[in-house]
Amino acid sequence: MKMTTMNVSLTPEQSEYVRRNVERDFGNASEFFRELIRERMRREIEADLAVLNATNQFAPAGPSAAELDQVLAVQRQVRKDFKRAGRL
Repeated sequence: MKMTTMNVSLTPEQSEYVRRNVERDFGNASEFFRELIRERMRREIEADLAVLNATNQFAPAGPSAAELDQVLAVQRQVRKDFKRAGRL
């Protein structure tokens, strides 16, 4: 996978925090920052899904049987009309 390079400016405290975490849990600073980004992306996706789930919670799963019957009736009528007009 092709990688790009970015420069990041950190305060001395932030730099020390990164250094400690890299020494303890990561092979290098790039792995540390990639993990932070993956985690943030995961949280954003989960937040988006939570909103979707909350808004869809009370929405019907699809058309009702009555709505389907109405659509089929309209289709039948259109076909009859086309047949009468010689278009089908």
